Amino acid sequence: MATIGFFGDSFCAGREPESWCVLLANKLNANIVHWGEPGRSIWSTFFNFNKMVRYNRIPDYSIFCYTEPYRMYHPNIVLSANTQRLDEVNPKIYDALDDYWKYLHSYKKDELAYTYSLKYFDREILRAIDEETQVVQMWSFKPFENAGREASIELTTGKFIDESMYQFSLSAGVKDGWGVGTINHMTEEQNKLWAEKVYERLTIQKTNIR
Repeated sequence: MATIGFFGDSFCAGREPESWCVLLANKLNANIVHWGEPGRSIWSTFFNFNKMVRYNRIPDYSIFCYTEPYRMYHPNIVLSANTQRLDEVNPKIYDALDDYWKYLHSYKKDELAYTYSLKYFDREILRAIDEETQVVQMWSFKPFENAGREASIELTTGKFIDESMYQFSLSAGVKDGWGVGTINHMTEEQNKLWAEKVYERLTIQKTNIR
């Protein structure tokens, strides 16, 4: 049976039967071996996928949903601006995070690091294994849209969906700043449409494999 992995944030974390991830896996007759992680940064995406490469567990289909640039990396804790404090986490970690955002953070640095790292991952890591896995790359959030603007970053390995899932989720209406849906922040109908969109891209790519 084929395998499929989803690498990204909450937009590819839903395990419900109505999730576009589950629907896509069913269309491909594939077993899901990795899920997105809510609140995580692109660095978690890179670490998780590189670990699968290192241990030769690359899925037959690798789906990347890239989150915004402003999330910090921690191996176990979700850290971003306005992160909700959890009782089980050392409060000094959150204090340090608050101080970082107040005194050290640079949006320009985050955006430059995000751009450079994505291009490197696309051209050096994914391109080196593009005959071992069918890749689709897309945006959970288009680059810098949460800063009130968008930047164009072209990704060249596999199939590239240059579209914001966040904006797509809002097309059904807005509830508390997100789409009205509760599965991957989308409605059931939107999940069906997104699964079909990715499936069509994979089908095109499949016919072009050497």
